[in-house]
Amino acid sequence: MKRREILRYTAYFTGYAVTAPLTSAILSGCKAEPAAPGYAPVFWSEEAFKNVSALVDVMLPATQTPGAKELGVPQFVDLVLQTYTEDKNQQKIRTGLTTWTGEMASQQGKPYHELDPGEQLRLLNELDAAARAQDEKLAGPELSADEKEALAPWWLLLKDLVIGGYFSTQKMGTEVLAYDPVPGVYEGCIPLAPGQANWSL
Repeated sequence: MKRREILRYTAYFTGYAVTAPLTSAILSGCKAEPAAPGYAPVFWSEEAFKNVSALVDVMLPATQTPGAKELGVPQFVDLVLQTYTEDKNQQKIRTGLTTWTGEMASQQGKPYHELDPGEQLRLLNELDAAARAQDEKLAGPELSADEKEALAPWWLLLKDLVIGGYFSTQKMGTEVLAYDPVPGVYEGCIPLAPGQANWSL
């Protein structure tokens, strides 16, 4: 898949990727920085952080533009979860990832982060499809907002942080997306020419 196709797909999610913890993190100055060697995770265990980094790399790999991993998105997600995320969602995401990666390791005979990229992608697609199917079941009026929040799939919460962190990077905001720091007159709906980048500001 080419980068433009990836961006077209993931841009759909940025509408709900601006969650409370992500907004708080960005407004507080927390941002993804290019990955530095020797990072010590503060929310995840070392093993869990390796698995998250692998998931991030499969979701948004390097193609014509940098991938999420090299832009420091795993570190950003780690900090947002530790500092800006409610305890109940921390627990949901940590338990969800631990359970899922444990099941994958038992089935595959090795940790997720050690699998070949093709197998990682297949398993991620299965996880994503199952989470979206579960989320669609919560769309009806039968459940209250609190019940829907409690039953929301852990993967979609984590995915929101990954995509939001990726698009909040300086590299994406100023070099990949169209950027105009002083836009002048507000125009709410501007058609894009074929091949034109979306606006970041």
